[in-house]
Amino acid sequence: MTATWCLITLLTFIFGTAISQSNINVQNLYTFLFTTNNYNKLIRPSRNQSVPLSVHVIFTLYGISGVDEIEQKLTATGWLEVEWTDELLSWTPASYGGLRYIYYPQGEVWKPDISLQNGFSKLEELGSKFISVLVDSNGLVNWRPFQVFESKCDIDSTYFPFDKQTCHLDFVAWSLSSKDVHITQGRKRIELADDLHRHGEWKVLSSTALNLAETHKTKVRFTIVIQRKPLYAIMNYIMPILLLSILDVFTFKIRVGTGERIAYVITVWLAYAVFLTIISDSLPKTSESIPIVSIYIMIQIFIGTVIVIISAIESGCAHLSDDEPVYYLLRTFARKCRKRSVQSESEIPLCLDRDETCITWMEAISALDKILFWVCLTIFVLSTLISLLIAGLKNI
Repeated sequence: MTATWCLITLLTFIFGTAISQSNINVQNLYTFLFTTNNYNKLIRPSRNQSVPLSVHVIFTLYGISGVDEIEQKLTATGWLEVEWTDELLSWTPASYGGLRYIYYPQGEVWKPDISLQNGFSKLEELGSKFISVLVDSNGLVNWRPFQVFESKCDIDSTYFPFDKQTCHLDFVAWSLSSKDVHITQGRKRIELADDLHRHGEWKVLSSTALNLAETHKTKVRFTIVIQRKPLYAIMNYIMPILLLSILDVFTFKIRVGTGERIAYVITVWLAYAVFLTIISDSLPKTSESIPIVSIYIMIQIFIGTVIVIISAIESGCAHLSDDEPVYYLLRTFARKCRKRSVQSESEIPLCLDRDETCITWMEAISALDKILFWVCLTIFVLSTLISLLIAGLKNI
């Protein structure tokens, strides 16, 4: 029974205290802080004006909105959590019904003019007029302005689509010197929101926070490392180029005398041109750093152009009369190919007993095609492996 009465008394005390925090208490507190004390938001809230005010800044990232390679810009959404002690906004909770904290519009209290130093857009105040600051009885002020931050970022697209980008967000008290305000980071890294908005092209790898001291100012640098998700580019850019390059190489497996070889090689080359027209808007558009994938595509187009020229020349030579002498180099290729084929045969053709004029143009072109097939295939494999190794291993 005694325990029951003690519980009832405790609950009465708790709820009675809560009920005593009426609107009158809040109104009296506002009057005391902003009217009776003659609070001035233009005055730095330190009783000792010779001591700099410490301001702690925490950045919470909500999501990456986009990365612009041409404008060298990172667009990120998030909010700052800025805390400082306002010695002119403190009170005794017992004098106001146990009231321990209040909310007040951000434009009606003193706050540091923190802004994004490396911002891409014009300099403007953080937050909005409808945002309020939280003030507790000890004078601790908590300000959480939400913003879409557009910062300058050096975008290096050399290793597209396996590239990583390191971007900085520098926050500084623009008009206050280090003698007035000392800005420090509240965490060692950027905080990620619980409901972090995922970007379809970029993912966050890591982040750091660092204090930087300039000549007359202090600032906080938040660094974010993001990596491009390569799957889309691999499936839509790289794989089609690889397949078209393989088709180009197998041009030399089509006999030049069939009449379909020129149509085939021109069709493949036109497929290159059409494909590049489609993907041109998706590739990084910057002259500061040329992507390796662009160099690789140009190499494959160059090889495809050479194959078209060779096929055209071979088509012309295929219609020459057998009375026309075959070039010495072609005769050499043809004799070597004939000897290899003969070594695999059980019978030796009578043509071996004849002189070099036995080699026809068609036989010489066929021998040349075998060599060119392996040469082009080797160039294709080596260029592909080198490009993938340079682009992929650089960011592992």
